[in-house]
This record gives sequence, C-alpha cells and structure tokens, in this order.
Amino acid sequence: MSSVVSSTGSGSISPVALPAIRKQQSLLFPSLVNKIDPGRRLSVLEIGAGLPETIEFFSQFKCRLHFAAMYTDPVIQMQSGEFSEAEMAQHLTKSFGFPKGTKFDLCLFWDFLNYLDDKALRAFNTAITPFLHKTTRGHAFTVRTLDTSFSNQQYGVDQAHMFNVRPRQQSQPRKFPHTQAILVNLLSSFDIDQGMLLPDGRLEVLMTAAP
Repeated sequence: MSSVVSSTGSGSISPVALPAIRKQQSLLFPSLVNKIDPGRRLSVLEIGAGLPETIEFFSQFKCRLHFAAMYTDPVIQMQSGEFSEAEMAQHLTKSFGFPKGTKFDLCLFWDFLNYLDDKALRAFNTAITPFLHKTTRGHAFTVRTLDTSFSNQQYGVDQAHMFNVRPRQQSQPRKFPHTQAILVNLLSSFDIDQGMLLPDGRLEVLMTAAP
C-alpha cells in the first residue's frame, strides 16, 4: 500500500486533473519546515495519496517521500471485525511495506488517525514505532471535543504555511475522533509539542517521537 518518490532537490512534475481546491493556512507547519537542513537527506512519510503539489514542495529538499494509501487500507474494515490488536499490527506492518532500516524524519498523518478506533490506533502505533528515531517529527489533525465534525477531504502541501484541501473521491470511512489527551495515550510513540485550535473545532498538532 505504499509508494516512494525520491527527490534530489530540484525539478517539477506535470499537473493532473484533481477536484476543486480550497486553501487552509497553517501556523504550525512552517516550524517543521524551517528546521529542515537543506543539505541533509530527508525521509518523509505521508499517510495518503501523493498529490502533485506535495511532491513539488518537497522537491526543494534532498528527500525520499513514502506515500501510504491507508485511507483505503483493509485495516479500516478489520477494526469492525473480530481481529485482535496484534493481528491488525501485523497487517499494518505488512501493508506499509517500508524497506528494512527505514527511519522517518517527518510523518504527515493529516486526519487519518481519526479513522482508527482505539484498538486499531494502538496497533498503528505498534506498527509505526520501528520506523521512528528520537528526533522524528509528526503533524496531524485531531479534535478539541468528541462531537467535532470533519469533512471527507485530502491534503496537499502548497507552501510551508498553506495546505491545499480537496474533497476525497472515495466514500468517507466511519470516524473515531480523538482528542489530544486520548491521542497521546493511544499513539504513545509520540508526544505532542504544540497544538493550534482551528475555526472548525479541529486541532492541528505537532509531535515529536517519544523517548
């Protein structure tokens, strides 16, 4: 379920037909980007499709982008069945398909974590932990309160301070919103460093791999 794009720090891609775009400003994402050493090779994980602008944005760095199409992964259906946490963790590890020795410097989770119930999120935590190192940073959207709604959408990085947001073409899976407190308990491989309340009630958070 994963794909890889490598960048040498230059170049561009051809545009493709995509749904209508709206813009969403980020006050936190620039702090991640500003800490990137342009001379250092970077390993980035994005949960979602490899949208053209995201690939274009990271082409300014020497990096390898790993895209994991988890929104359509069977784990979404598995969590409503009789599968154990261990079985889901094993499935996720296989589904990731990351090369042995892979360690991510940056993980873009977007809102995917809100589509995993408690058991599936603990399984996701188990599966992702071997691919983190002590300075891995993460970005995600969560919610302030459990009754917060969020749309079926996908994200692309247009600029350091600006995301492109499009309607997701696939149907929206069942949602399991997680508040910040719940998220840090279930995704124990990360600590939350910063949170920003958005006008629609969601929280944008930055995370660092837990020691």
